[in-house]
Amino acid sequence: MSATSPAVHAARVETAVESPWPRRLAWTTWAAAIPLVFFGGSVTSLDAGLAIDGWWVVDPGKGDFFLPLYPLDRWVHSLGAFVEHTHRLFGMLVGLLAIATVVATFLREKRGTPRAFALAGLLAVIGQGALGGYRVLEKSTDLAFLHGSIGQAVFVLLGATALVLAPEARASVAATPERRTLGRVAIATTAVVYAQIVVGAWLRHGQSLAALVVHVGMLVLVVGAVTFLAHALRRAAETAPDAPRLRRLRIVLWGIFWGQLTLGMLAFIWVYLVVGQGRTPTELHQSFFPTLHVMGGAALLFACVASVLQAFRGASAASEAAR
Repeated sequence: MSATSPAVHAARVETAVESPWPRRLAWTTWAAAIPLVFFGGSVTSLDAGLAIDGWWVVDPGKGDFFLPLYPLDRWVHSLGAFVEHTHRLFGMLVGLLAIATVVATFLREKRGTPRAFALAGLLAVIGQGALGGYRVLEKSTDLAFLHGSIGQAVFVLLGATALVLAPEARASVAATPERRTLGRVAIATTAVVYAQIVVGAWLRHGQSLAALVVHVGMLVLVVGAVTFLAHALRRAAETAPDAPRLRRLRIVLWGIFWGQLTLGMLAFIWVYLVVGQGRTPTELHQSFFPTLHVMGGAALLFACVASVLQAFRGASAASEAAR
């Protein structure tokens, strides 16, 4: 019988106990957040945030329905009620899946980073849901703005949880100068893109000329930041062992950016020329391009955060191994 070295034995044990379920649940949670963001954007586009009175107790004094048991006939009786209640139901689904992700991660994942991300994702979902609920109870436009600004960040955090649970996140990569530069550029680009998202929420909720001017003006910063990030990804891929992943990230980044730029122009034409400035869309198709533009912003932010995680993959993996 041949002897097995302790290192080989440890590797076999780690492989044996590794479970795909934390990662599967994390990706499922992120996937469920896609329609959540879509219907959330539709709520803003259609100005349907107060289409249904109440939060956990819906239509207080006029039925006092528990939120998940809201009658179907009231749910579908108007477009505003449909998108608002569907948004809430997807929020509940994402919350339940986030809880399952935390439980599975703490039971089957020994690394601290995925645990921290899973827990942060759950807390973010809870906070975002509470913010949306209080927005309705208080009928506050300020809370509506915050809810819209934070929603895309929560979406990205849920996707980042799935990324750090990936098997390749366990492998350490040397921190070369090109990789350190990539990390700094990716963080800066993430900040610029998120600032643009916040200004976009200001524009959608406030509909002021000042917000429109700032949003269009910041486009120059976004173009420059994304260009620098794409260049940093290309430079890092020249010497990195994970070059294929870095190249794919660069392609995805450019694809999302150009798609988002196109959606932005279509949303502007639709809102200001087709529907008309100051008018609220009354049909779902009238809110289609503005809502897709919101989702495009979330996708671009996700690509930037994925670049950050990939850039610092070596440092995080080495830190986990040292523990």
